[in-house]
Amino acid sequence: MKKPLVLIIRDGWGIGRKDDPGNAAAQANTPNLDRYLSVYPHSRLGASEEAVGLLPGSQGSSEVGHLNIGAGRIVEQEIVRINKMIKNGSFFNDPKLLDAIENCKKMNSDLHLIGLVQDQGVHAVEEHLYALLELAKQHKLTKVYVHFFADGRDTLPKSALTYLARLEDNIKKTGTGRIASVMGRYYAMDRDLNWNRTKKAYDALTAGKGLTASSPIEAIEAAYNRARSAIQMEKSGIKHTEPYETDEFIKPTLITDALNKPIGIIKPGDSVIFFNYRQDRAIQLSRAFVENNFIGFDRGKPMKINFLGLTKYYDSFENYVVPPMNMSNILGEVLSKNNLYQLRISETQKFRHVTSFLNSKREEPFYGEDRILVDSPKVPEDTMPEMSAYDITRVLLNTINSGSKAAEEMAKAMKNVTMYRSKNNLHSDDYYDVIICNYVNGDMVGHTGSLKAGIKAAEVVDECVGKIVDAVLEKDGIIMITADHGNLEQMIDPQSKGVQTAHTLNDVHFIYIAKNTKTVSLRKKGILSDIAPTMLEILGIAKPEEMTANSLFEHD
Repeated sequence: MKKPLVLIIRDGWGIGRKDDPGNAAAQANTPNLDRYLSVYPHSRLGASEEAVGLLPGSQGSSEVGHLNIGAGRIVEQEIVRINKMIKNGSFFNDPKLLDAIENCKKMNSDLHLIGLVQDQGVHAVEEHLYALLELAKQHKLTKVYVHFFADGRDTLPKSALTYLARLEDNIKKTGTGRIASVMGRYYAMDRDLNWNRTKKAYDALTAGKGLTASSPIEAIEAAYNRARSAIQMEKSGIKHTEPYETDEFIKPTLITDALNKPIGIIKPGDSVIFFNYRQDRAIQLSRAFVENNFIGFDRGKPMKINFLGLTKYYDSFENYVVPPMNMSNILGEVLSKNNLYQLRISETQKFRHVTSFLNSKREEPFYGEDRILVDSPKVPEDTMPEMSAYDITRVLLNTINSGSKAAEEMAKAMKNVTMYRSKNNLHSDDYYDVIICNYVNGDMVGHTGSLKAGIKAAEVVDECVGKIVDAVLEKDGIIMITADHGNLEQMIDPQSKGVQTAHTLNDVHFIYIAKNTKTVSLRKKGILSDIAPTMLEILGIAKPEEMTANSLFEHD
């Protein structure tokens, strides 16, 4: 019988101040976590800023966190690489960007800049948009339109007017660009195959279908007014079925001229530059624009445009500025080379993170890597803070106790579970050597801003983790508990005292759990990329030279 090594990633669960009134984790009843921290060796890991390859002051994210965990080295993020290009001037001479510019000149067509406008750098950063406006100015383009995707998730829920003012100031200074539409990321950046949302964004951008406003300010203020009206209606007993229109949920709104016509919809022959650098929430909208055999919704034939992304959004996406980094000897690859049987499991919202991002954005599983996907419920997370944690736990307990074949049978019997078996001959004894599991609740519920739901989410995850720990210890296995970034532990903004839905700069826990830990000593502070070398040391595998991070174990 194998002794499994299990890594549990409690997504979005950082280490906050215990006296913080917005610390959902501290207010939750978490007997398992409390016991682990009092009994077992533990450490703090940096999960933001330079510790994960980001800029100073930049909050961590699920993509960045999983990239660093899987790589075993600090991964310089695309945002940093793009910033360097802007600073050294190579951005303004990039061949792909110049192709988009030249297309506008040749076709006498419009340039459209689409993306998330904010300064937190989780999916995009406003400086990249400003650089694109400068590029358009340098080439004397006059028909330049910005499509403003509002955040309100990684930023304060009602901060769009601040970012709008900065953008309009930049447009005024450069004398280039007009804002042609405003919409929340809920529509433009869905990643959960809610194609009806993507369709509304696409139809607004390409067909002018949506609400209208005479200015971007009017568009945002109208959304806030609709939210206030919805709240009043609910107080009167009239149920509101759609999300309140804070920034994230602003309905697609076209800016119109004096004749009430949209000033800048995307047409055949135009160039479109998607300035989001992060991939996962750029995929669906990009596919709607570029795929010939698109099946997400009834789009018709693809529009003939020059569509360019700042990064490679998915494997078959061809037109991008910054190529992926070539990462070799990452954790999944090293496990595979050593013929270890591994499992990755999560629900929809973080399945790509625990698979592709943990594998340095590689979509194809490694030899001996099985994957289990549990569907996320299609309801607002604050109304169901447990999400699919209980189903993940059921499947995982069955897998630990009875092996991969039992997991496969269970997946077939459950409508919301899919198992992807790798082609290998490693499962002759049917049990996994390494299991990596992500519980999404801390992050997804943290983003709703509901402190009550956040407390419930923490309690559910603690309950589920406790069951997994007990099962692994019965097999004489080892468990490591960590997170990819913070969120749940700070749900009230310390300055405004209002709701905070964004990630944090906080460290995360690393807890080592085994039957015998008397001789185990951990460094007091590490970084996320130290996890992979630590796992390899446990497994008796030499750390490859490409892994520049270090094991968390202290040795005399």
